Amino acid sequence: MNRRKRMLNDLDQDIRDHIELETQDNVARGMSPEEARYAALRKFGNVTRVQEETRVVWSSGWLEQLLQDIRLGLRVLPKSPGFTAVAILTLALGIGANTAIFSVINGVLLSPLPYKDPKQLVIIREHESLPNVMDILRQTRAFSQGGGINVEKMDYIGPTEPVHIRVGSINAGFLETLGVQPMLGRIISPGEDVQGGPRLATVSNHFWQNYLGSDPHALGNTIQLGGNSYTVIGVMPASFAPPAEHADVFVSLMARDPRSGAERDLHFMHTYWRLKEGVTLVQAQADMAAIDHRLAEQYPAEEKERKSQLIPLHEWLVGNVRSALLVLFGAVGLVLLIACANFASLLMMRAVAGRQELVIRAALGAGRGRLIRKTLTESLLLSVFGGAAGLLFAKWGTSLLLALRPEELARLSGIHMDTRVLLFVLVVSVLTGIVFGMAPAWIAAGADVAEALKKSGRSTTASTMGHSIRKILVTSELAVALVLLVGAGLLIKGFSRLRSMNPGFNSANVMTMYLQLPKTRYGEIPKQTQFRRELLTRLNSLPGVQAAMVTDIPLGGNYVGHHFVIDGRAPVAVGGEPKVQTLSVMGDYFHVMQIPLRAGRDFTPLDREEQPLVAVVNEEMVREFLPHENPIGARIRWAGDAGPPQWMTIIGVVADVKHLGLNQPTDPAVYTPFSQSDEAWRRFMTLAIRAQDTSAGLVEEVKRQIWSLDSQIPVSDVHTMDELIAVSLAQQRFNMLLLGLFAALALILAAVGIYGAMAYAVNQRTHEIGIRTALGAQRRDVLRLVMRDGVKIALFGIASGIAGALALTRLMASLLFEVKATDPATFAGVAILLALVALAACYIPARRATRVDPMVALRYE
Repeated sequence: MNRRKRMLNDLDQDIRDHIELETQDNVARGMSPEEARYAALRKFGNVTRVQEETRVVWSSGWLEQLLQDIRLGLRVLPKSPGFTAVAILTLALGIGANTAIFSVINGVLLSPLPYKDPKQLVIIREHESLPNVMDILRQTRAFSQGGGINVEKMDYIGPTEPVHIRVGSINAGFLETLGVQPMLGRIISPGEDVQGGPRLATVSNHFWQNYLGSDPHALGNTIQLGGNSYTVIGVMPASFAPPAEHADVFVSLMARDPRSGAERDLHFMHTYWRLKEGVTLVQAQADMAAIDHRLAEQYPAEEKERKSQLIPLHEWLVGNVRSALLVLFGAVGLVLLIACANFASLLMMRAVAGRQELVIRAALGAGRGRLIRKTLTESLLLSVFGGAAGLLFAKWGTSLLLALRPEELARLSGIHMDTRVLLFVLVVSVLTGIVFGMAPAWIAAGADVAEALKKSGRSTTASTMGHSIRKILVTSELAVALVLLVGAGLLIKGFSRLRSMNPGFNSANVMTMYLQLPKTRYGEIPKQTQFRRELLTRLNSLPGVQAAMVTDIPLGGNYVGHHFVIDGRAPVAVGGEPKVQTLSVMGDYFHVMQIPLRAGRDFTPLDREEQPLVAVVNEEMVREFLPHENPIGARIRWAGDAGPPQWMTIIGVVADVKHLGLNQPTDPAVYTPFSQSDEAWRRFMTLAIRAQDTSAGLVEEVKRQIWSLDSQIPVSDVHTMDELIAVSLAQQRFNMLLLGLFAALALILAAVGIYGAMAYAVNQRTHEIGIRTALGAQRRDVLRLVMRDGVKIALFGIASGIAGALALTRLMASLLFEVKATDPATFAGVAILLALVALAACYIPARRATRVDPMVALRYE
């Protein structure tokens, strides 16, 4: 201890000598004596502070030393506001973007489902009929419970106008399988879930609040659904929602529609199953295969092609978005790496600039570990502050993600900042501070004491090594930025091609809205036909309006299929007939939607009830089932029809329409007139209205015309066809926008990184540049000297990025549409863009270097 005190006393005299010499040099440089003294004191003033701190540290333990370092860091960082702000902002951007994406992944992929023992829940991918559900429950050895649901819209008389609500028709085991108890009342019992059973309803919390006024005494009240009265017996908790489809009310299928519930070939229920304790998915799949075999033998007409596939419920819910979210998380992780590289580069510059203070500490006896800990403490403080600021960015970013979310993004209610997200931020912040602060701390703590104390010691080993590491960091930033830019470019190109796909119809100036005729008043086909004709007549009389109807509008997400038989073909085994998409239409539908007619003729008013049955098919139907022959005049009928064959004559061929999505293949389709349909259950329909003005005024006028015919028919799902196309592209747009945003952020951070590295290099070489200029170097020579280093870094970074992109973009091949993951044009365009940005970032400090005054540079310290 006495030796260290003597060292402090000796150092006091050395410091005074240095201050005097520095004052004299400043006066020689042209400063006034007062200015010269002030500058010298500022330069060596930190030494006195170091002495005082050293006295405290020598008399303290490791905990006191750590607290001392934290207090010192909190005092020192505000004294460098520019450095501190840039470092915190850089980390906040990287950590905030990662936290926002992690919040989505946490809510969608990681959080458990809000059901009892969710890992035991599985679904059958294929839809089932209610008789199938009952047979599976009787025969299974793998499932303890099971149930199904079919959600459809029904009319409900609201407080101001009739509305559609979503009614879930279930069997008694559905809610029990999920293991969710009602908040009030009870659920439907097995004894009530029978043909002719009472019409009972368990309502959702949303329905209870919005339509029943949150009345705690609502149990026993009667509500009108589809023209029938239902008694409310229960209210579900606010946290409950069916796994796949939202439903406002749950009713017994057998009590609501016993005919549909008894139809074995009516496969329209999503089914959910709970595995018995100890049963694996493999065992359950084998049990299901045995049941499939028995049902196919027993009911060949309806079940011949049964091949049920079991999927864990969680996997089924998130499977469509898992790959996209993981790609985005990987992309935002690369953004964090770029931000961390910039952070490390900033710490490196600060460490080299402040190496004299560390050398003084070393001279006073501080060991290398002590110096590293002191520097790491500042790094950790910055990273923690960056993480805290990142939480603010993450909150804003999560709101943005939810605003941009596609409808397919499941479990939106689970996306929020919870303990897992906060722990993620803490871990990322601490790891960032330690991992990316270690190298600068190690280099700074290893500076040569004697050399650093020399007045002319400009290029220490630490600064030279730091310069090399900064080059590596900037090169890595450019490489990572190129990978992200290539990924974004591929998605943008694929989305552009997807958006330019011809949907098969003209979406401009077309308004659509959904109607459903109540069964109690329109159960017979003649009444349905009369309503449709009268409504179309009224709508077509409106100025500038052309209207038509269709069962399922293109891109509406619905699909109705039928097995069919072609006249003159060899008989096919029952249940093995081909299947087509079927659409019933009325009015001048193909003209209103501007679907081109390729052959034959369109429907006319003469194609009506009691006239020969006719059909129009699409081109895919002809290519797949009637190739190399004239389809006009060919006859088809629906398979399984009872009674004499009802043959339909093909009278026309229309262009293919993208019904399920622009990126989905076109299915064979058959169009038939509503008036010739013998399917009374097709009471649902969508209006397609082409008009010059599709504003809200048109919608209100159409509603008035509908309600003038029947005041209790709700109108819902009012959209333009352009909006439906946009919705169908929501997932692709979401992926493209986010990856594009991350790529732009990476590009900005990489540009800042290379600019900072080159600016610092120019600052360090000011003396050298002054000498070269004094010896006759021209401005272009100085410009070339500085730019040469920047170009080398840029080219090596771009080359490394191309290699990385070739390897990593293959992981996102499933997200691309008609674009290869190795698309040469995208790679070349991105490389040129990044090169131009890098050159611009290098040019600014290089231009500044050409303006250095040689006399000032020669005196530069």
